Amino acid sequence: MESKQPNLIQIILDYTKLLNMKNIEIIVVVLMLFFTMASCDREKNSSKKNASQSMLFTSGGRTSEVLVVMADQNWKMSAGDTIRATIGVVPDWTAQAEPEYRLAHISKAQYGSMYTKFRNILIVEFDKSLKKSKVSVQYNVVARPQTIVKIKSPSLSSFLTAYTNTYKQIKSFFHANELSRIADVYKRSQNRVISKRLIEKMAFKMAFPEGFYIATDKADFMWLRRPTSLVEEGVMIYTYPYSDTSDFNYQHIIQLRDSLTRLYIPGPVDDSFMKVSSFFPPYHIKTSFKGNYTTEIRSLWDVKGYAMGGPYMSYTFVDTIANRMIMIDGYIKAPRKAKRDLMLHIEAIFSTFEFVNTPEKNKD
Repeated sequence: MESKQPNLIQIILDYTKLLNMKNIEIIVVVLMLFFTMASCDREKNSSKKNASQSMLFTSGGRTSEVLVVMADQNWKMSAGDTIRATIGVVPDWTAQAEPEYRLAHISKAQYGSMYTKFRNILIVEFDKSLKKSKVSVQYNVVARPQTIVKIKSPSLSSFLTAYTNTYKQIKSFFHANELSRIADVYKRSQNRVISKRLIEKMAFKMAFPEGFYIATDKADFMWLRRPTSLVEEGVMIYTYPYSDTSDFNYQHIIQLRDSLTRLYIPGPVDDSFMKVSSFFPPYHIKTSFKGNYTTEIRSLWDVKGYAMGGPYMSYTFVDTIANRMIMIDGYIKAPRKAKRDLMLHIEAIFSTFEFVNTPEKNKD
């Protein structure tokens, strides 16, 4: 996939993923030389870039919305069907009929100044003079934050092949854009009391927006809440010594979660407590979070002895420096409300996770 992202560091990081580790030292030397040569021009270019960035509009569109720009006849047939069946699909981890993204469609002729400011845009064009399909991504072209993915194809069959091979990556671009936008807001309005406590106690930080408070603060466990009359957002944080690879087993993690919620998150009636629902198969994958090997779980929680429930997600990963496991777990309680965008808020908080250098972490 061709990328026109102006962020040089991200391009380099993406490129190094394709290389063997033995080539990293060579790249580092080349980069050091490059940045030395470029330093003379950086100050001049920086002022131009800052001026250019300040002229960008604030992007529009609803949360989790993708604007699809393509000819009406293609949108109504197999090309549009394929996009709707992938980007507009209901994900495996939700119990409600909420598509991962809501889709809005316009033709290329309608793609004027108002629509060019959308946050997430997918442009599909057909050009018979092309020999093969080209897929590119651009960032912050007219507005900020903005991700524009463009697919140019010589034919329908070529488009379907290119799109099938790249749609997961395309979705990841849009998803990262949404998380980044929300996380930036949270960082500007974060609860400083929580931030300070996390650094002191856990040696890492996350940006919790105002409205959250510390409901429970134990030796290795914290429960943070933001309840309103209609919605409650909650996050649990738990650390414990790393044992072996069984710590990444999703069933082990679910059992651990239930043991914690039994102790610390009571339900509204006597002897009731939050637990993982047994009526919904958990979605679980092995992935990477902030460069750490991770088990990701998305499922539903309910309350023993009481009719209440909602979605949750968790990341469980190892801190190799401190030889400890870290579990961050977030849930939503929102009766009669859509859950997709609310869970995106939880994931955005998680995306701000960052280890903090402390004397304890650096003593070795």
